[in-house]
Amino acid sequence: MVLASLAGATADGVTAPLAATLLASSLKHGSSAGRLGTRARRWIFASTLLAAALPRAALASDGLTPDGVALTAGYGKSVGVLGLAANWNFAHDERSLVMGVFEPRLVAGVSYWHGTQEPNANPSLWDFGLMPVLRWSAPGTASPRFFAEAGVGVHMLTATRINNNRTFSTAFQFGEQAGVGLAFGPEHRYELGAYIQHVSNARIKEPNDGLTYFGLLFRVATR
Repeated sequence: MVLASLAGATADGVTAPLAATLLASSLKHGSSAGRLGTRARRWIFASTLLAAALPRAALASDGLTPDGVALTAGYGKSVGVLGLAANWNFAHDERSLVMGVFEPRLVAGVSYWHGTQEPNANPSLWDFGLMPVLRWSAPGTASPRFFAEAGVGVHMLTATRINNNRTFSTAFQFGEQAGVGLAFGPEHRYELGAYIQHVSNARIKEPNDGLTYFGLLFRVATR
């Protein structure tokens, strides 16, 4: 109900009916309802954020130029992660904020996963991701400025196993991320943040070990 209401608010009634249809359909399948319900909820949330962000991107004449780039590093479950990310910000005034307080963003990233087990038959893979994000920033212009952000997106892995005992089964994965940080410097140009990331296939296929890891990021505004 909350997700459907949010969809209606951000997409002017377009996303909400679609979300309701997907959710109702997912609940018709008996024993698999829980599995499909999880997938539907994630897709509803992701499509809601996309509905808020992408129309603004299309209206921007320089929409392909990222607003920021970031270096990320994380570790979890014997896997080290190094990555690069770019973000596009679509809230340029108060009227374009979601629910009046959340700034919609789109984040694209690529990361290299390195398994640390030895010996290791599956030592590494690449992860390509796309994630709509909602971001809240503390009121005011003081520096440093606190922010919190969260998003749900999709990932494509170049392999379905890493280390000797972690299996993803499918190259296509869902991703959930939440983080906090501080923006500082002239016009809050620089950011330091910490985040938690979870990647799994939402039980599309078993085994679904997934990966959860904690990370740090350093982001620089490009415009």
